[in-house]
Amino acid sequence: MIRALKKRFIRTAMIAVTVLLILIFGALNLVNAWSARSETKLVLEMLTDMETNGRRPDRPDGQNGPPDWELSEPPENDLQEGERRGFLSKPLTEDDWRAAVYFTVRTLDGAVVETDVSRISSVSDETAVSYGEKALAAGEQTGTIGDFRYASATAKTGETVWVFLENSSRTAAVLRVAALSGLAALVGWGLMLLLVIFLTKKAIAPIAENMDRQRQFITDAGHELKTPIAIIRANTEAMEMISGQNKWSRNISAQVTRLSELTRNLLTLARAEEVPQAGSLSELDFSALTQQTAQTFQEPMALRGITLDAEIEPDLRLRGSRDQLSTLLSILFDNAVKYAAEGSAVTLRLTRADKMLRLRMENDCESLPDCPPERLFDRFYRADSARTQKSGGFGIGLSAAQVITLRHRGRLEAEYPADRRIAFTVFLPALQ
Repeated sequence: MIRALKKRFIRTAMIAVTVLLILIFGALNLVNAWSARSETKLVLEMLTDMETNGRRPDRPDGQNGPPDWELSEPPENDLQEGERRGFLSKPLTEDDWRAAVYFTVRTLDGAVVETDVSRISSVSDETAVSYGEKALAAGEQTGTIGDFRYASATAKTGETVWVFLENSSRTAAVLRVAALSGLAALVGWGLMLLLVIFLTKKAIAPIAENMDRQRQFITDAGHELKTPIAIIRANTEAMEMISGQNKWSRNISAQVTRLSELTRNLLTLARAEEVPQAGSLSELDFSALTQQTAQTFQEPMALRGITLDAEIEPDLRLRGSRDQLSTLLSILFDNAVKYAAEGSAVTLRLTRADKMLRLRMENDCESLPDCPPERLFDRFYRADSARTQKSGGFGIGLSAAQVITLRHRGRLEAEYPADRRIAFTVFLPALQ
């Protein structure tokens, strides 16, 4: 139980850490990509405005601009101040133009009339013409061709000016930030996992201590109840021998028997929750143990007219506690004897499924419990109080069976395969 609680704590904590890291990673890279795209758009608009209106600093007509060449006046596309600044970036200045790598293509009446590749070394005039023709064919004022983002505007001369801005460096920067942040997220996730594992024991220590105290209390209370129960039973029997049996003595005997059964089940549950000691674990023949347990229940089954249809694959071995596994089998057989319909058959199949041993017990019953199958393992849960009272159950046995199964790194499942039919399946790790 403590081991399962640790795993659940670690799993829950790491899910929260993972979600947080994904949100931070996603937000960081989305903002970075949006900022880079926004900056590219602003630079492209600036270059388009310069080339269209003759404001380039290396041209004589560009000297008519502001002394520091800052775009203090909105260009013709009516950019607002916040848009010209971009997100977390300074206003565009001459330095941004000098750092830009781009070329221009001028077209008139759908044909390329001039190219300017002086600001880029990797593109020839022929390539620039090809890019211009592709942009004309696309029919869009802005777009992307290869590693270039382009925009167009109409000059006063009637020519259309196409500016192609090299964008691979910004894309590489975005990808570099994504890779570095992803690596940082993975390293952070690993460090958090180690930290959570280290702190898990301290975090659940109070819960583990309370569970140990509860288990010890159940064990002590069960042993303390045995003596008064035995005295009450002995006194009732003596009273019946002297005064004869009556309805009151019968009621006392019935309730003493029920209380004795409850005490036994509580002790069974307490023992089931104990972690098997290394010395108590041994290699054992689970097939033989199942066969022996089945033989001990032959008489109780015969009293209710129940037959056992058993198919047990021989020599199936596992490593575990013989006492606890015997208790597990006894709980399943006892449950079948109590709730199987009189005159019906109980089906038992023990086989090997890959690396697991699979034990399935299935039987008819007078009526199915009015609850989902998984609720049958809840401690003290009783779907039908009247039926449970009649059969003497307390909602403890199956809970103990599940605990024992988990202690042996297995699982116990319940299902309703058909109307008025119930099945329990145990999976336990097999020895190679």
